[in-house]
Amino acid sequence: MSTPKAKLSKYEITGYILIILGAVVLVWGTIKFNLAEELYLDPADREGVFGQYGEFIGGIVGSLWALAGVFLFFATLTYQKREFELQRFELHKTQKIFQQQNFSTLYISFIQKHNDIIDSLVAFDINQSAWRGSNFFVFFQEKVLTSFVQKVRNLNDEEKTEADLVDIFREYFTYHFTFYQNSLNPYLKNLSVLFKLIQRYKTETQDQGEYYSFITKANFTQSELFLIYHVAQFNLLKEFNAINNAFDVFEDMAEEYKVAHIVQQELE
Repeated sequence: MSTPKAKLSKYEITGYILIILGAVVLVWGTIKFNLAEELYLDPADREGVFGQYGEFIGGIVGSLWALAGVFLFFATLTYQKREFELQRFELHKTQKIFQQQNFSTLYISFIQKHNDIIDSLVAFDINQSAWRGSNFFVFFQEKVLTSFVQKVRNLNDEEKTEADLVDIFREYFTYHFTFYQNSLNPYLKNLSVLFKLIQRYKTETQDQGEYYSFITKANFTQSELFLIYHVAQFNLLKEFNAINNAFDVFEDMAEEYKVAHIVQQELE
């Protein structure tokens, strides 16, 4: 891909100066040797003027123009280097676009799979009412909170320390998570792989402004964040330990759904 030359290189300028200088010397030599008059003289009377003129041209003008050729050669190399750099830049940009297109296709397939997994989630309450899809997370959250609150409110005041309440919350969360783990594992594993793919794409492309993680986070409900946050908080799945550090997954999570706030509510 060629582009107009923005400015002459120093090699090209020097080459043109030498060409002009050689032309000036050529004109000056023509005048100096009176070639116009010598042409009308008898060949026997010319006294070797043309030979001297030829030596003059070859020695000075020829050298200047030869040197000009060297500088113009380097100027050509400079322009070729610019062209190669531009082509490399365009190639890199094309590769980046191609890489983004490939990742977008992969990302969409994972999101579709993720949504299919959510749609397949189901839990039944004591009335055998089904909680499906995203309502599954609402049901899970209510189960944990109800169990925790009932346990805490049966304790004496002296038993209600912050550390003890955190342990109780962890115990009930872990219990319910274990109970539904077979259903939740595909959801959490797929989510973990999705964030790892985004992290890999971000690293390989050096794209700090990637929007895939923002799209993924925007789809989380507060009940989903409740589950994911406490899975990471209580180290129930090692895959989630580094996710928040990399993507700040819980920046939009309401404080009232975090264990620290829930415990403080019961201590007041």
